[in-house]
Amino acid sequence: MDYKVYKSQTVIDHQSLMINDLNIAQAYVKEHLPVTDLTWNYRYYNIFAVTSPSPTFFNLFKEVCNIIREHVGDDRPLWMQSWLNRHLHNEVLDWHGHDFPWHGYVCIDPKDSTTLFEGYNINNEVGNIYIGPGHRQHKVESLSAFEGHRLTLGFDIHDEPGTPYDQFGMVPVL
Repeated sequence: MDYKVYKSQTVIDHQSLMINDLNIAQAYVKEHLPVTDLTWNYRYYNIFAVTSPSPTFFNLFKEVCNIIREHVGDDRPLWMQSWLNRHLHNEVLDWHGHDFPWHGYVCIDPKDSTTLFEGYNINNEVGNIYIGPGHRQHKVESLSAFEGHRLTLGFDIHDEPGTPYDQFGMVPVL
């Protein structure tokens, strides 16, 4: 398998705090950046920068970086962009892919949903951290109607050094 699902104890232990922090972060990004949709404007912010200096998000950032390093298998320079997916029942993501070598997501409040990939499905649960190939098409499917917002953090991993450009949300993976 070229993908893996991990469990984040940080998310499991601090889910309600993280939901509150992400709701505040969402409002802040929309107020201060030229962003109308947090998912499709991923290049203009990094959710870990927006939630800093939260110790909980710092611990999650360390978990995600460790998972990335384990999955990639070496210590070459890597950069990560990460954003908030915050969707109502009828707004979940349709088929799409990512133009980066690796893609992943963290389930904060995934509701009753599954992510369908070409060839396999991931049952989304609180604390899941998925990582796999970036170019693989996938979509989210709501398994039942839900109230409120489905919250996940998406991330892409970039491994080609270059000059800075419009990806303002990239941060180094240490």
